[in-house]
Amino acid sequence: MVNNRENSVIKKLTREELISVYTTHSVRHFPADERKPVSSISRMAEEGIYAGYGLYKETDTELLCYAFFTVLPGCRNILLDYFAVMEQYRSEGIGSYFLEKMKHSLPNCDGILIETENPDYAKDESERLVRDKRISFYERNGAYSAGILAEIFGVHYRILFLPVLKSPAQGTLLSDFDSIYRYMVPPEYYKKYIHISDI
Repeated sequence: MVNNRENSVIKKLTREELISVYTTHSVRHFPADERKPVSSISRMAEEGIYAGYGLYKETDTELLCYAFFTVLPGCRNILLDYFAVMEQYRSEGIGSYFLEKMKHSLPNCDGILIETENPDYAKDESERLVRDKRISFYERNGAYSAGILAEIFGVHYRILFLPVLKSPAQGTLLSDFDSIYRYMVPPEYYKKYIHISDI
């Protein structure tokens, strides 16, 4: 298990690689209501505000895990949009290893905003446990509550923050999170489908 982590490299994905990873794997790793249209991913990548990273086995091109980020000019904090470990490599510590390594691979930023599905809106106890487990994973890796709640196109989230260089004030995190969505989503959709508040 350790071998998979230590004999691996992080690679920044080209736009074409990013789209390929997204279209091939996100359909298995994320529910339909959380997946952006491929056209939106492609547009943001072309505009230079979307970045993807993959952790690969050093000896070949096999993908271990991946993460996509929205990186908005003028914001000191970036948004983790998608993060997943490939099924056959889960429970090996690869997700934690990747997050730690990403801190040294990311563009200069204060930290990472993380959307986690709000357990309070789980449809049953089983789903709530999954959501609690996901939050606990990020907390074990140094993330903490950003003091932000969000409803994004009908999906309820708690926002966490993972420091990279420092821990900004809660107001800064709220402002950056809001600015990212105002950039990503057209005004008419933002007004109707994006609801952001502090706790």
